[in-house]
Amino acid sequence: MLISAACIAAALTTALVPGSAGAQFAPDTITIAPRGQIAKDGTLVLSGTYRCSSLRSGPVLIGSNATQGEARAEIDGALATCDDRVHTWRETTDPAVGFAPGKARGTAALIHLDASRSFVPLPVILNTDDREVTLRRG
Repeated sequence: MLISAACIAAALTTALVPGSAGAQFAPDTITIAPRGQIAKDGTLVLSGTYRCSSLRSGPVLIGSNATQGEARAEIDGALATCDDRVHTWRETTDPAVGFAPGKARGTAALIHLDASRSFVPLPVILNTDDREVTLRRG
């Protein structure tokens, strides 16, 4: 199930307090791998690991983005499996313009769509990882 980049971007840029909707749950974690890939067609691939609590109700999404100079890629979110285990994630953009091999900034987030306080689910960032990544041709 893919969620629009606009939803992920909104969650990544809002001032929501990480974990605010889930202090009673075991820690939710996400990492972004130190290396990303640029495919021949320009597709950007980021990956990493995550873990989220099986006690969560409602969907949890994995969102990520990358920036390099003026280039920016928002990667649609994938649905996370919340079962208290560590899982790997891998997300791919449509061909991203302006990315080249070398250093970039990558961000990954676990985002809970929380409907406990509203009819409309609100995105709550559970955890993020923001780091320098090295992009390579692949």
